[in-house]
Amino acid sequence: MPYFKYLLVGLMIGLLSCESPTETKNDAGKDIEDINIRIRRDPSLINPIFSPSSIGREVFQYIFTPLADFDPESLELSPILIKEIPEAYSHEVNGESWVTYLMEIKEEAKWSDGQPITAKDVKFTLNAINHPNCEQTLWKSYFDELKAVSIGDKNEREFSISFDASYMLSLEAATTISILPAHIYDPEAVVTQLELYKFRDSEPSEDEKIVEVFKGLSESKNQKTGVVQAGPYKLSSFESNQYYQLERIPDYWGKAYPEVPILRSNTEKITLRIVPDEVTAINMLKEGKIDFLRVSNGKTFLELRDDEKMAEMFTFHIPQLFRYYYFGINNTSPLLSNKKLRRAVAHIADVDDIIESLEGGLGTPATGHFHPTKPYYNEKLEPLSHDINKTRELLAEEGWADTDNDGILDKTIDGKKQDFEIDLYITGSKLSTNIALLYQESATEAGVKVNIVAKENSVMMKEHVLALNYDI
Repeated sequence: MPYFKYLLVGLMIGLLSCESPTETKNDAGKDIEDINIRIRRDPSLINPIFSPSSIGREVFQYIFTPLADFDPESLELSPILIKEIPEAYSHEVNGESWVTYLMEIKEEAKWSDGQPITAKDVKFTLNAINHPNCEQTLWKSYFDELKAVSIGDKNEREFSISFDASYMLSLEAATTISILPAHIYDPEAVVTQLELYKFRDSEPSEDEKIVEVFKGLSESKNQKTGVVQAGPYKLSSFESNQYYQLERIPDYWGKAYPEVPILRSNTEKITLRIVPDEVTAINMLKEGKIDFLRVSNGKTFLELRDDEKMAEMFTFHIPQLFRYYYFGINNTSPLLSNKKLRRAVAHIADVDDIIESLEGGLGTPATGHFHPTKPYYNEKLEPLSHDINKTRELLAEEGWADTDNDGILDKTIDGKKQDFEIDLYITGSKLSTNIALLYQESATEAGVKVNIVAKENSVMMKEHVLALNYDI
C-alpha cells in the first residue's frame, strides 16, 4: 500500500515569520497591531472537544490549549500546560498490565476568568468524554484503553492518567487533548468526582445533576464568544462565512513561556478571513487584504516564490507537518482479498510522479503512517515502486489475461468471465481527483479498469470505509 507524505506549502509575510529576525525582512519579535490570515472555509464549531477538525483548529488553536502538543519546528511532543512530558510508569493492576503517566500543571496556568487550571479540569474533561451521557463521540475511540484518571492528594495541579499497556498512542492520548474548565461546566463536581470504571460501560444516567451537566456541555458546543479558555486569544467577533476576529488577552499567563509557540501572542488582533477560492485569496494577498496565506498546491506555491515581485514582498516557508496521503486497499474486498492482487494494484501507483506533477516535488515518499523524522520510522523498509510490468506479472500468475483483446484483463470465475475492475473512492477534492486520474491512467496501461467514485467524506466513511464496502 503506497503512501506519500505531503509537505505543507505555505506563504507567510515576513512580519509574522517564526524564524529569527535575521531571517526575515522585519523584526518578528515586535508586536503587530493586526494580521489577516486566510482560511478556506467556515469551521462552524470551534470547540476542540466537539469539532477536532483541521479547519476547526485554524481557529481554536489560538483559544483553547492542550496539555501538550507537537512543536511546529522540531515536531516533537512538547509541554504546554504541563511542566514536562511524562515518562511511562509500567505496573500491574488486578492482573492487567497498565502504563501510567504522572503530570503536573504549570503554576502560572489559569483560565481566562482568572481561576487556576488544576487536575480537576483534566479529570472532568476525560470523565465527560467517556461518560455515556456525553453527545461528543469523536474522541471516545482514543480512550477505549483508558483505565483511570487520578488527582494528586497534596497538590491540586498533580494528576495521573493510566492506559492499558498495549495501547501505542497512550502518551499522545493522555497529553494532546484540550481540556475544559470544570468550575464552569461542573461546579458541584458531580461528574468530576466519578471514577471511570463505575460508569463508562453503563447506560446513560438519569441523575438530574449529571443530566444537567451534560445538557450545559452540549449547549456550549456552538458557543463562540465569551468562552472561558486558556489560550492567548479570545474570539471577539465573527460573521459566518466571512471572518473570525481574535483579540489578545491582556496580561496573559503564557508570557512567562516565550519559548512555547502555542502560548505566544505577538499580534494584538488576528482576523481569520474565510476565502474558499485560492485564486481569489492570492489576489487578495497581492492587494494587501491578506497577510498570511497557506497555498494548497505545490506548483502554485513555487510559481509565486519564483515571481520577483512576490519575492520582494513576502517570505516563503515550507514547513513539515504530520500529514500524508495514501491509497487504502480493502483486504476484505472480494477481488483484493488476495495478497498478490493487492500488491499488483499497489505497484500501479506512481508516487514520485504524483508528488512531482501535482506538488512540484514538495513531498516525500513514505512507507507507512509514521513521520520519517521519528526515531521509530523504519528507514530500511523500501516503498513499493511504480512497476507496471510487475503488476502484469503478478496478475498473470493469478490467471488474469486479456482474452478478448479489449485492453482489460479478465478471468473466468465460477464459469463467468470477469474483468479486472476496481472502484476507487475519493473525497472529490481537487487533489484527490488529480491523484485518482493519474492512478487511473497508469492502471489502464496495466490492463486494469478503475472506476473513480467521488463522495463527500462523511458519506464515504459511513457507507464504504467503515462498512468495508470498497476496493481502494
